[in-house]
Amino acid sequence: MSHRLPRTTMLLALALAFTCIPVMGQSGATHPISPQWLQTPAERTDYQQGGTLYEPLMEFVYELESRSEVMNVLKLTETLMGRDVVLAVLSDPPVFKPEDLAYSKKPIVLIVNNVHGGEVAGKDAAMEIMRDLVMGDLRPLLDEVVVLVVPTINPDGAELRRRTNEEGFDMNRDYIKLESQEIQALVDQVLNDWRPHIHVDTHHGGAAPYTLTFQTNMNPAGDPNIMRIGNERILPQVREALRAENYDGFWYSGPGQVDGIAGWFPTSVEPRKQHVYSTLANVVGFLYETPSGSHRVVDGGTRVEAIPEEERYKHQGRGQYIGQRELIRFAAENPADLMKVVSEARSDAIARGNDDTDAEQIPIEYEQVANFNDSFWRRVGGGRGRAAPGETVEYELVEAPIFTKWEPTRTATRPWGYLLPPSLTKVVPLLLQHDITVKQLTEPVELEVEVFYATEITHAQYFQAHYLKAVKGEKRTETVSLPAGSFFIPSGQPMSNFISYILEPETNDNLVTWGFLDNVLRVTPSQEELAAQRAQLEERLAGLSEAERSQFGARFERQLEQLTAGQQVPIYRLMTKTNLKGELVRPFNEYDASRYLR
Repeated sequence: MSHRLPRTTMLLALALAFTCIPVMGQSGATHPISPQWLQTPAERTDYQQGGTLYEPLMEFVYELESRSEVMNVLKLTETLMGRDVVLAVLSDPPVFKPEDLAYSKKPIVLIVNNVHGGEVAGKDAAMEIMRDLVMGDLRPLLDEVVVLVVPTINPDGAELRRRTNEEGFDMNRDYIKLESQEIQALVDQVLNDWRPHIHVDTHHGGAAPYTLTFQTNMNPAGDPNIMRIGNERILPQVREALRAENYDGFWYSGPGQVDGIAGWFPTSVEPRKQHVYSTLANVVGFLYETPSGSHRVVDGGTRVEAIPEEERYKHQGRGQYIGQRELIRFAAENPADLMKVVSEARSDAIARGNDDTDAEQIPIEYEQVANFNDSFWRRVGGGRGRAAPGETVEYELVEAPIFTKWEPTRTATRPWGYLLPPSLTKVVPLLLQHDITVKQLTEPVELEVEVFYATEITHAQYFQAHYLKAVKGEKRTETVSLPAGSFFIPSGQPMSNFISYILEPETNDNLVTWGFLDNVLRVTPSQEELAAQRAQLEERLAGLSEAERSQFGARFERQLEQLTAGQQVPIYRLMTKTNLKGELVRPFNEYDASRYLR
């Protein structure tokens, strides 16, 4: 069953639906009655509908596109339930494809909404942003910046107010494995092709009384200059703009504890999540979260007031609007600075990966620590959920540690590259989807490499249709022989930080974690089970006759050795620059021009 709407049907519906009535503009002034003005579905219901569903959303998007040449709508993919996921491209002069920006000095801001189906304020805010960019007071910004908007990345989940897509995936945990076609399309057709400079993902979450909570990448594997421009320049501008409209914003997510110390606690920093993945891919990544809207901070951050139930969604949407608008404004006002930071992050990643002097260290493990002390509002008595009917909630201003920093506790030297045997061929298409260059060897090689032996592989948890694995072990320097057809992944490329993170087996989010090496690795028994197996093998070996020992002894000895030595993880670390004969791997569908046509 298809949910695609013919444009003629949309336009007929809109001719009746969009009557010419005065509307309150973002500056507070009433727009004049004009057939050119277009209300969003949320505005038409005074924000009482609780989030725009698919059909009115698409009607609005295509009607807005028809009003101006500065907006173009591209289809990215179709969901399992037949709904289109689209990308709106806004620029003056208009842009039709990524190649049009090859020599442009305009930065690109990407806004992605509704990855969790019930989290909708960012989606309704983005519709207002698009409208104001096309026909409102934000129009001049399009002279300086290109804005990409995915109105809803999860239309199937949104229709049911459900967190996951139709396949049951939480798609904001899919940025490594790329199993959902929606996130596949976003990475392949938007991040890889358009190469945005800023990428924000919008959600509902965080703690009142803040109207918007936010987080950038805080994973120490990310480029420090990308993190710095997000934390020290862009987010202060966002917070200043919120306060200018009698709101306030703060870090995601809310009051919490680290090692028994009370403070402000953010979310975790695995690259399976958008805002971390984006930064490891050399984009300034942001997470925007909308708290409950029950209260807001007013008077320049000095007082908290309650918000009536019927007005909360309007304020939630307004907070998202301000946050999205300020990302666009920053890019428009600071294009050279923003583009330089992103460009240098890519070139620095190439340079660091191409250095085999043992100087560059990559984080393998890290711990959460206090970044600084700051004042914030928290609920008296604790908690941050919705207040019960009739319950009076009060807030207090406190000063405490802000735990928004992760410090490396263990590192490894970044190799010159990684080698994979043919048994891991199934990993290669995933690497290519992440815009990672892979070379296939055309001749056999014998090389000295670092080999990782896993002495303990455990199921950490069941999540996203996978038994997530955790690995412990040790590296040994060995000489290995690899046949022609093996693969080499050079570290010296723009995705170097991400490459190391997912190919090092001991990080907390890698190919082993998600089961991509299950064909060669198995979960190890517990120490008690290992001891019992070892004792059993030794007993059997001791009980063999001379003839049996000569026939079976070597096999038992190997089994004993394997129990002690651990399992070899066939991702080999090549530490020194080496000439390798091979050719670059290309996706097979590059040769089929109709691959994406239906």
